Amino acid sequence: MALPRPRTLLGVINISPESMVSDSVVTGEEQLLERAAWLSAHGCGILDLGARSITPTAAMIDDAEEQRRLLPPLRRLRQEGYRISVDTWSSGTVQVALEAGATDINFTGAAISPEALEAVAAAGATLMLTYMPYGDAYRMRDAAPVPYRLQGLLDHLGPRVEQARAAGVKEVIIDPNLGIIHPSTDDYGKVQLQNSVLWNLEKLRVLGCPILLYAARKPERLARILFASNVLFAGADIIRTHHPDMIEALLNAETVED
Repeated sequence: MALPRPRTLLGVINISPESMVSDSVVTGEEQLLERAAWLSAHGCGILDLGARSITPTAAMIDDAEEQRRLLPPLRRLRQEGYRISVDTWSSGTVQVALEAGATDINFTGAAISPEALEAVAAAGATLMLTYMPYGDAYRMRDAAPVPYRLQGLLDHLGPRVEQARAAGVKEVIIDPNLGIIHPSTDDYGKVQLQNSVLWNLEKLRVLGCPILLYAARKPERLARILFASNVLFAGADIIRTHHPDMIEALLNAETVED
């Protein structure tokens, strides 16, 4: 059976030096442009810039530092004509990024301000809304576990989608955030919970939004390939990835038709 093809890939560029995915980190303009070109060549129609790491042991930085890191690469990539998404949970950073030319916002926090929503709508930008029951990645560090269930995803994302549409945002994409399962959950439970969402992804389509899934970078190569394959089979509209070459290889792999 052929794998469903996503609408596009969202290729990750980290400008947070503390990121645990070191091969996605760029430290200067030459590396930035090289990675952007590589991601684009492997099918990424959108480049996703992140300036604040969610690594649990990373130093916590404020909005001012996030924006200091973010703006020069954002402006440079826009000069080259790339479509750029900004990965942030700060409403203030959303507004600054849009002013600097961001075309998409990958909002990874629980609540985006009315002012930020108005800015997204005025810019005609696409808004990606992530399931985040802990507020943001910093607050998650000390938070009690929240059950990861389909109904919880709908209860969390549904009102946020309605809020964005009411503000005039034309395209809203939802991300069930397969990586948000609390660290206290063992590996067996984590995989089962992730698969329960992947195999029932159509239930999230009641919200009327395209669905973004993250092909997580697992430590072992085979685990990365298997997880990415599961994400493809689930029928994601957009896949966020550090390694689009792996997605490309899966899509082009020989398969036996049933």
